[in-house]
Amino acid sequence: MQRIESIDDRRIAAYRNLRDRTLRGEGIFVAEGRLLVHRLLESAYTAESVLVAETYAQEFARAVPPGVPLYVAAETLLREVVGFNFHRGALAAGRRHALPSVSELVDGLAARRDRSLVVLPEVTGPENLGLIVRSAAALGAGGVVLGERCCDPFSRRALRLSMGSVLEVPLARSRDLTADLVLLKQQFHYELFAAVLDAGAEPLSDVRWPARPAILFGNEFEGLRDQWLARCDRRITIPMRPGVDSLNLGVAAGVFLYELQQASAR
Repeated sequence: MQRIESIDDRRIAAYRNLRDRTLRGEGIFVAEGRLLVHRLLESAYTAESVLVAETYAQEFARAVPPGVPLYVAAETLLREVVGFNFHRGALAAGRRHALPSVSELVDGLAARRDRSLVVLPEVTGPENLGLIVRSAAALGAGGVVLGERCCDPFSRRALRLSMGSVLEVPLARSRDLTADLVLLKQQFHYELFAAVLDAGAEPLSDVRWPARPAILFGNEFEGLRDQWLARCDRRITIPMRPGVDSLNLGVAAGVFLYELQQASAR
């Protein structure tokens, strides 16, 4: 346990001005809040350091593993360091992993009961990405595939909205999603489902799910573009009442995954 008295202390450089930094190119991510810090410490990711307000010093002294610095500061200093009105009491810097390829992800699911996949060609909103990963964790999806244009799953908002599920759900980053979709179908025998807003698509409640489904979700503004729709085997939709044009992307993904989970349990 090490006391921090100054915002200029080099030991806490990872936490400075978080709102203005992406951290993606720095090889680290920052978990914000006591719950997320505990989940980082319990995950397969390496914590480089933990920074907490004085109130939580003893709590984290018991949780932080040997060799990981625990920095303790006054709450007012903590707010100065991060650059916004931070009241969640704890932060931790984690070391990023290189995300596996789609092929490596699917190979890693071989021993799991649930091999279903969520495929996100270009979700650009970190809040929606976090919500989708959280639903994937809660409802038993095997993994999540991120397209080349997807936002960073380890961004502050994605991590926070996922409630730490980004640290637990198997993720893959595709470098060529078109080729990887062909790979999923031909080599791994996945059936690709397009989640769409289309009254002519197959209603979600009528879907008979195969052993290996992969559900593609489009972005927040345009849905799935034609190049992704053309790769899918089936189009499925959530029937909605007249006058309602859509659901939030994160909410819709939760509905699809819940129906898939219920069907798998029968």
